[in-house]
This record gives sequence, structure tokens and C-alpha cells, in this order.
Amino acid sequence: MIEFNPPISKRETVELIEIKYSSTDDWSQDAINQAKAELIKRKIPQREQDKLVNEWDKQYNEYVKVEQLRLESNKTESYKPIEMILLFLFGPIVFMKPYWFNSTTIFELKRENFKLKFKQRIIIFVLSFISWFFYIQYDFEKMEQERMEEIEKIDISEWEKKHGYDK
Repeated sequence: MIEFNPPISKRETVELIEIKYSSTDDWSQDAINQAKAELIKRKIPQREQDKLVNEWDKQYNEYVKVEQLRLESNKTESYKPIEMILLFLFGPIVFMKPYWFNSTTIFELKRENFKLKFKQRIIIFVLSFISWFFYIQYDFEKMEQERMEEIEKIDISEWEKKHGYDK
């Protein structure tokens, strides 16, 4: 017989009932058998055990109902305008490091059944990436143009004379 820590005989009655009705995925068969034997030893009636298990089933079913309602209500939840603006402005950063902004990832939105938010985020990110691309490209071209203008302004006539290019 396997010894558990704490021993099965020292555990609370509620925990023994939980072990007894659990699967072998959660507890070994030896633990389940020891819990059954301890419940018999403590003279816990089957009626009391069934009552507790039925209570747990009710709680679980209530939890499942609440969770289904939550997931159903998530379908139509939308971003607020300010959230959309912030996602647009910081799109690439939020996409790469969502936890810096305490933001959810696209995969979390999908898993939590936020269908509208999922679509909105995809569209906002696409527009944000395109906008950032064109902004960076424009800024680079502007910098290059300023650099070329600065080069054109430089008077190199002294340098040309010194090195013999003024013929």
C-alpha cells in the first residue's frame, strides 16, 4: 500500500469524497481505494456522499452556464474609439509586445470568442502597419532629400583648388 503525504487517513472527509469520485487521471487507484476504505471506516453514509457530489455537479453546471453566457456576450463586444486609436497608433508595438500595454493577443481574443474585437483588431493592425510603412518611407525619403540638399550647399571650390581639380 502506497503512503501519501499527508496520509489519506488524516485528510478531511470532503477531500476523501473528492478522491473517491475522481478519475485515475487525477489520483492513483490505490489512493481512490484508500479513500473509499477510510470513508467506510469513518461511517460516512453514501447518502451524504451523494449529496456532496450532487452539490458539486450543480456548482459545475452553474459555472458552465455562466461561462457560456460570458462567451456568448463576448461575440459582439467592440473596442471603444480611444482603444481603436491607441491600437492604430501603436499597432506594430502592440502586435510584437502586447504585454507591455496590458493588451490581449489576437489568439486570446479568438479563444475568448471576441469575434467582433478579433475582426476589428485585424483591420486596425493592417491599417496601422500600412500607415507606419508609408510614414517611415516618407520620413526616409525626406531625410535623404535634406541630405542631398546639404551636400549641394557645400562649397568645395577651396578643396578643388588645393587638390588640382579647378582646371
